[in-house]
Amino acid sequence: MLIREYRGDEFIDREKEIEFLKDWFESVPKEILWLYGPKSCGKTTLIEYVIENELFDDFMLFKSKKYNVKYINFRGKAISNYDSFINSFITSEMKDEKDLGIAIKLGMIEFSYSVYKRVQERRIDLFDALTEYFRKSKKTNVMVIDEIQVLEDIYINSERELIKEFLNLCVRLTKELHLCHVVILSSNTIFINRIYNEAKLKMTSEFKKIDHLNKDMAYEYLGVKGFSEEEKELIWEYLGGCIPRLQKMIRKKAQFSTLKEYLENEVELAKSEVKFFMLKKCSHKEIEIFKQIIKEILKKGYYCLDEENKQKDEYMSVIEKFSQIEILFFDPLTLKVTGNNRLYEKSFEKLT
Repeated sequence: MLIREYRGDEFIDREKEIEFLKDWFESVPKEILWLYGPKSCGKTTLIEYVIENELFDDFMLFKSKKYNVKYINFRGKAISNYDSFINSFITSEMKDEKDLGIAIKLGMIEFSYSVYKRVQERRIDLFDALTEYFRKSKKTNVMVIDEIQVLEDIYINSERELIKEFLNLCVRLTKELHLCHVVILSSNTIFINRIYNEAKLKMTSEFKKIDHLNKDMAYEYLGVKGFSEEEKELIWEYLGGCIPRLQKMIRKKAQFSTLKEYLENEVELAKSEVKFFMLKKCSHKEIEIFKQIIKEILKKGYYCLDEENKQKDEYMSVIEKFSQIEILFFDPLTLKVTGNNRLYEKSFEKLT
């Protein structure tokens, strides 16, 4: 196991995922690559590490001899309409407002001032301008979009759905023109499920799951940190391979008299979170369905919706509800439902 230092913290393993992404960027763009997985499994950290350490020759100067990388993270951006979508890409820095040849940054994408103004004034289409930008590039183009689901329910001119138009652009850049690699990250698997089961995008996308550490990797990491075999087993039972949970445990366990006391406290906090949502946001029927789902997860390790279930629409609604707040994790490829991490599953034992 390789443990690197990245941004002052530990970056654990991910050798297979790093090699996968490096190979992907070496190939001709043909499909959109979707990176998905449970919350806090490290999707964003992984892609940012690869960008900074594998694609850029000098990240501090954003220099790369081979790659033209554009990374747009919608997390935390207030996007309520098409104008705010455009503005979310645009920086306010200008060398000289009188110079119409100056480059304005679209996120990390630079347009001439004249093109920028025409896009803003709707005289040219933003997506046409982006296509032309990538066409002119002499390097391997890479565009990474994080938390794309933010664009849902936004319209262009009150008619065209922004998310569909943007994804059509991504298909054009990859499958049709082979101009740019497009990587999209999301932990919102309900959104991804709608995308995956939409025929056109299903045929033009590759889906790669980024997961928590498996048992062997988690044990190896805990061994590096000095835990005994008995302690490893106990920690795995409560926390699984969720890296932030493991790192928090290492930092906080000294505040409790025993490791078991710390882990039980974490379970109680998770149980309270789940119970509060159930009582605050769910009907009696939804609570009963949720309890049936988590019983199956505890019994088999996962729940999978039965097509013969006469209440399948109601069950799916509950799965969506708890997946949206990332208590459950729904895998759009296998259709299996689990806890978002092992700690939630451990809390389920106290709720059934």
